[in-house]
This record gives sequence, structure tokens and C-alpha cells, in this order.
Amino acid sequence: MSENARIWERRVLVFIITISAIRLVLLPALALTPQDAYYWQYSKHLSPGYFDHPPLHAFTAWLTTLIFGDNAFGIRFGPWLYGLGLLILVFCFARRIYNPRVGFWATVAAGVTPLFSIGSSILTPDPPLLFFWTLSLYLGYRALTDDIKPLWIVVGFAAGLAMLSKYTAVFLGIGFIPILIISERGREHLKTPWPYFAVVTAFIAFLPQFIWNAGNEWASFAYQTTRRAGEISRWRLDLFAGMLGSQIAIVSPLLFGGIVLAVFRYGWKTLFGKKDFGNLYLAGFALPIMVFFSIIALRYWVKINWLAPAYITGLLAFIGLAFADGKEPRFLKWATGVALAETVLLYIIVLVPAIPITGEAAYWEGWKELAKRVEIERAEFSEEPFIAGWGYKVPSELRFYLQGHPETHSNEILGLHGLNYTYWTDTDKLLGKNCIFVADAREPFRHPEILEKHFERVEEQDELKPKRGGKVVTTFRIWRCFGYIGP
Repeated sequence: MSENARIWERRVLVFIITISAIRLVLLPALALTPQDAYYWQYSKHLSPGYFDHPPLHAFTAWLTTLIFGDNAFGIRFGPWLYGLGLLILVFCFARRIYNPRVGFWATVAAGVTPLFSIGSSILTPDPPLLFFWTLSLYLGYRALTDDIKPLWIVVGFAAGLAMLSKYTAVFLGIGFIPILIISERGREHLKTPWPYFAVVTAFIAFLPQFIWNAGNEWASFAYQTTRRAGEISRWRLDLFAGMLGSQIAIVSPLLFGGIVLAVFRYGWKTLFGKKDFGNLYLAGFALPIMVFFSIIALRYWVKINWLAPAYITGLLAFIGLAFADGKEPRFLKWATGVALAETVLLYIIVLVPAIPITGEAAYWEGWKELAKRVEIERAEFSEEPFIAGWGYKVPSELRFYLQGHPETHSNEILGLHGLNYTYWTDTDKLLGKNCIFVADAREPFRHPEILEKHFERVEEQDELKPKRGGKVVTTFRIWRCFGYIGP
């Protein structure tokens, strides 16, 4: 190894240690988001599978809270660990395809990008997805370039764990298949049994979620396919504009532009020009996701994190293109600098309560105040009431912040689908009991009169309007409900 390579390795080591230490310190400082609380609920109802997502993040949260306790640090330690592993993999991957200098800059860019930085501090399915997605791609590249055919067994298992994190990992198969067919080395591997063993090991890793679906009328598969397809609206340019704007914001403008340029440039060259294997490989795992969700965005709201896996190889492609002429690109420094500034600004907004933010933009705010109010309401009942809320956010946050972490409930008590709460609640055990029901204006409860159909008597209490920076964040409506009749 050259002295120059060692310099870049030392630099990346310092960067990874520094950025990871900062993230670790911030874990308990950030208010618990509804996503944190909801997925923490998964770990309190441990299962081989779940309705709206596979279970790997729940398994992770169960383990980390077992070690550190049911607190923000314990809940988020798993995402932090996956984020640390992702940075290491990005460096190894970029160094393998290009060189250590490109590896360093790719790691820095990934470390300061808002999407990956904020994502490593929140419990969602994305941190394990991105880690095992990248691990599968890195090992797949090693298997093909070093001709290590037995490595496909591990590639498949990593891909299966990515799928056990989030269904988006199906794009691994969509990427690997054409790469194996188009490239000469890929076709050589297809003549052996090893890539097919990868399919077997992937299925074995994904088996828990498959078993859960088989025992629950394939509910999760249906929800993510036919049900979402049924929600597709007419063609709407505003949805596409919203998706594009959110991606530019969460990736940062210059990095997003560079990724799009690099991915489509390499994709074009693959189809109509020189087929460089490294560039083919990177574009092959970014283009399908970017194109698919861009089309979907014309008729359906694409969430801000759905394209995240595409930006792994997309980022590597951009950094590699930036260094193609061998010079230190000034544009790249500007791009990472803007991304860093945006990430720092986001953390400041979250951490400084004097900054006035309202509505959905402050989705992490108001929950401690709500829990204090619900505690007061609970004390007014002669017998302990059960706690319920409209949507998944209210009951999830209340379970975390209420004393003793009591079991909470969602729309299923009203005869509606409550996502995973539908599978966690036995409404028969609630019959005849009293309830405190809460709705958040950020997720409007448009027909509160429905409560009267499920309780003998309903009394609405004074609204709660928590503030941030002197401005009302949201409005919580609270009802005391007596004598639960059933769904």
C-alpha cells in the first residue's frame, strides 16, 4: 500500500470517528419522533413480521433497549450503529471501484448528507436497509471482480436481510439480474450454481416476514402492492414537483444534481457507449429506483426516504466522475459544504426550542406536554382507563411518554384499520372500560362523532395547544369516553 493511500485511510478514519461521536452524543438530545415511538412499539410486540414493514428494525430495537433501556438512546443506538457501518462500507466500496481519495470524499459526502445523517438518528426501517443494501452490493462487486463465486452465498444473505428491513430491497434483484446478463463476467457466473444459491440464502433471511404474511392472509404484501396501487390518483405534476423538491432538500441541492448527472450519464454510456463495468454496476442499482419512483410520483405521493438506496451508488458515481480528470474538484467541496451546512441547520432547528416552527414541520413537538395532560386526565378516573389516539403517532408517543409505558390503541377500537395496532389489540378485553381518546390536528380527525357509536358516553375536554418559540405548534383534542361498546 502506498503512503498516499495510507494518508487517505487515516483521514477517513478520523472523519468517521468524529462524525459518529457527534451523532452518538446527539441521540438522547433529540426529541423522540412519532416514527421512533411507533417502531419502538414494534419491539414491544415482538413478532416474525409486521403489517406495514418487515421486522429487522424491531429486532434491533428490542436488543438495544434490552441493553440500554426504553429511552431515546436505547431506541436509537441501532440506527447509529447501522449508520457507522454504512460509512465504513461506503469507503471500502468507493476505494474498491476507484481509489482511496475517492473513497474519502464519498464517505464525507455520505456522512454530511442530511438524508443519511438525520436517518442514522431515527429508528426506522431505513438504517438496516441501507447497511445491508450496501453490504450486498459491495460483496457482489467483489464476487464479480475477484471471481469469488462462493461469495454469492453471503451476497444473497445480506440482500435477504435488506429485504427483511424494507421491501424496497427488491430493487437489488432488479439491479443484479441485468448486470449479470449484460456483463461478460456476470454471464460467466450465471453458468455456475452460486448466484442461484444467493437467491436461496436471500429467501432464508427473509423467511420470518414471509411466514408472518402466510399466517395473516398475505396482508403486508397486499398492503404494499394492491392497496397502494388502489390509492394512485390521476396524473398530477404537483406531486412530481413535491417529490423533486423534497429530494433536493433532503440530499442537498448540489449533491442531488451531481448524483442525477452521474447516474444518467453512466446509464447512457452503458446503453449506447463504452460499457465500463464499475460504472455499469453503480448506475444499475441507482437508475431503476430513480426512474420507477419518478414515474410513480406523477400519480402518487412519494415519501422523502423512498429513493434513499439509489443515492448510495449514485453518490459513488458522482464522486468518481468528479475525480475523472485527476484534479481536486472545487465543485465537490462546495457540494459537501452545502450539505454539511444544511445538516447542521436541521439539527439546530430541532435542538433549539426558541425557533418557532408549527404544524407538520415540527412533528416531533408537543408530545411531552400531551403526556402530562393525559396523566392529569387519567387521575380523574376511579378506574384506570385505556389510552387511544387517532392514527399511529398519538398512541405511539403516548405509550413512550406516559408513566409505566401503558399499552395504547389506535383506530382499530373504532372498527377501522389501525396498521399494526390492529394486530396488537384484543378489543374484547376492552369492552365496558373507559378511555381517554386523543387526536392531533397534524393528522386531522375529521369525524369525531364516530366516538359516540363506540362508547356509551363521550365528553370532550379543553383543547391542548403546545407552543414552540411563542407559537402554537398544534392542537390536541381530548375526549373522556365511558363504557366501550366495541368496534
